[in-house]
Amino acid sequence: MSDEHTSAKKPGSLDERFANDPVTRERLHEIADMRDRLLAEGVSLDEVEEQTVQQMRLLGRELLQSIGQNKADQSAAQAGQKNPTAIKHRKKK
Repeated sequence: MSDEHTSAKKPGSLDERFANDPVTRERLHEIADMRDRLLAEGVSLDEVEEQTVQQMRLLGRELLQSIGQNKADQSAAQAGQKNPTAIKHRKKK
């Protein structure tokens, strides 16, 4: 297994890294707050872990969907610039 990702220089703290992504930063704070609240309520560590992992998975899904949407938007913008007469086909909502 390659360790290339661990040898790269880290760009800064999580707050610095997510400074331009307030939605993700807020979700991370919500997850941490949920964890703290559950611990303060005396919920078992297994339950705290389960709920935290569930929220992190949801966050991961949201991040991947956001990345995919951004890529699709960029591709559509580039296609529009290359061929301004192209017809836009979008999924009906």
